[in-house]
Amino acid sequence: MTKLLLFGEPLIRITPVDVSSLGDQVVSTTYFGGSEVNIACNLQALGICTKLFTGLPDNEIGNRFLTFLKQHDIDTSTIFRLGDRLGVYYLENGFGCRQSEVFYDRKHTSISQIRPEMLDMDCLFKGISHFHFSGITVAIDERVREVLLCLLKEAKQRNITISMDLNLRTKMISVLEAKYEFSKFARYADYCFGIDPIMADETDLDMFPRETASLAEIENRMRHLKEIYSFKAIFHTFRSTDAQDKNVYQAYALSDTFEQSVQLKTAVYQRVGSGDAFVSGALYQLLMQASLKDTLDFAVASATMKCTLAGDSMSKSATAIEKLLTTTKDIIR
Repeated sequence: MTKLLLFGEPLIRITPVDVSSLGDQVVSTTYFGGSEVNIACNLQALGICTKLFTGLPDNEIGNRFLTFLKQHDIDTSTIFRLGDRLGVYYLENGFGCRQSEVFYDRKHTSISQIRPEMLDMDCLFKGISHFHFSGITVAIDERVREVLLCLLKEAKQRNITISMDLNLRTKMISVLEAKYEFSKFARYADYCFGIDPIMADETDLDMFPRETASLAEIENRMRHLKEIYSFKAIFHTFRSTDAQDKNVYQAYALSDTFEQSVQLKTAVYQRVGSGDAFVSGALYQLLMQASLKDTLDFAVASATMKCTLAGDSMSKSATAIEKLLTTTKDIIR
């Protein structure tokens, strides 16, 4: 039986409505999420069993987040109830030339109270075939990294497949520190989502110019990283906006072959969580032992679908996602 274990921080997102800025009496909406939480929710909707390992405060807010996870049928049996708070972040949606902006309030949260000596590895990894984590988890603090390292070493000993998403949050960690820290943890990964910030060599301390790089340069970096870190496959996504202000989503993957996905376009309702939707779509197809091209196309369709939905995660079936690859009509009657 396939079951994924994910280690990451639960988060509450607060977003003012109508692209307003934060302020007194500004009407806002709250969403429950966090990268690994979003992926777990998405995978459960796709029929993949997941277990979340994290910390939640033993108070009413923690209870409500736990209820949310259970509503998505996520295995919560290894969640510690400790500490005093959940992480919160505020997102001001941009409009026109005004950029979106994020403000974090996530220091000293429950996940950072977990210690290596508290881990019951047999309980955590029972029935687990795949372990996933993100660069966001690495960026939280040194205590979380210590726990994560223990989990990765244990997963390797148990021959469990490992995947890492290199999502960088520069308000949490500098590029230079991320280069060093992400590179350490990427060496445990079998599948890597992203081509930076990890080091191709000791001099690779700046971000790869992904926005201006040619396809040949992107492929070359992917091949270099795959060889250095011994990845089974590495993925890279590319997003842009066309003349009609539609989101253009495309991706590339390298395993035994180099593949390019279909290109999908959509108007954006909420972009939050679309990267997590890409990862969950790819993980789903990898677990289904699909071809690399089918994996890539499905992941792009999953990410594109998420751009049309509110919230940080989505509950869409594989059939609904696959329709994006086969249907061109605006209305299905």
